[in-house]
Amino acid sequence: MFPLILSLIVAGSGQSFAADTTSTATDTATATTSSRALQVTAIQGKYNPIFDAEYSRIIVVKKKHPSDAYVLLNVDIILKDFLEVRRVIDTSLQSATSDLDAMDSYADEETGEFQVTITNLEQLALTRTTITCVKLKVSKKVSGVKPKCPPGYKKK
Repeated sequence: MFPLILSLIVAGSGQSFAADTTSTATDTATATTSSRALQVTAIQGKYNPIFDAEYSRIIVVKKKHPSDAYVLLNVDIILKDFLEVRRVIDTSLQSATSDLDAMDSYADEETGEFQVTITNLEQLALTRTTITCVKLKVSKKVSGVKPKCPPGYKKK
């Protein structure tokens, strides 16, 4: 019995090494930062082209109807909301503490919402026409679904 215990003690007494905990903690932090940066890049790559296309659609409607106050009011409301959403998303993606999964979901929800809203804006703009009305040397532009000249003005 004694030789068995002695052999276990001798066999188990190999060299032992202390774990290097400083490099492990640093490696973990670097991997987390790298992983977050990749996630941010993926989210931006996915949604930035969509947001850019939606912004272009809004600007096209604004340029096509520069004198229609009703269309411009709607464009301004949508554009203000759009720019605020972009600001929130961009700020959150730059923050080291924001929840990236939540931002991904939020961006997905907002791009879908803006696609519908911008389509409705485009439809609204298509139904409206602008006419020019003249009274002596004064001219007015009147916009609407079925625009009519004010009293005393004639359609040009």
